[in-house]
Amino acid sequence: MPGRKRLTLGGAGLTLLAEVSAQHLRMSLAADLMDGAAYAVTVPLGPGLRGQLDAFNAHAQALEGHAPAAASVRPASRAALLHLRALQALDGLQAGASHRDIAQALFGLEAVALHWQADGELRALVRHLLRRAEAYMRGGYLVLAGVVRNAAPPPGGEPMR
Repeated sequence: MPGRKRLTLGGAGLTLLAEVSAQHLRMSLAADLMDGAAYAVTVPLGPGLRGQLDAFNAHAQALEGHAPAAASVRPASRAALLHLRALQALDGLQAGASHRDIAQALFGLEAVALHWQADGELRALVRHLLRRAEAYMRGGYLVLAGVVRNAAPPPGGEPMR
């Protein structure tokens, strides 16, 4: 199997942790498994089994020594990047960083040097990200996780007039 591998010993016995490209595999090994011996893989049954078929096939390919195709890795969506930046901005604020420091961490020194103004677009974007992250803290994360469906939209999602 290609990639980085690590064996850990826990309460359930040996667990093999492997990183193959962007995939993280976690397998519990039988106590009587020996080098070169045949093995079987079991998958727990559940309501989401059919939707997990592609992931199971990718794991099977990794077990056979085939690295996943580069096309199987999806680029981050715009919404995912927005969530990530909002949470990073909140981390910075809670660590005591100024809005300008947060902008430098998120967008780079050059962007801040060129575009930072007291009432500018970059500062407004940092404030927007912070309001979004604070909305996540007030329960908006439950909507992202799919736990709650009827919640107020995050700030800044209002239609333009």
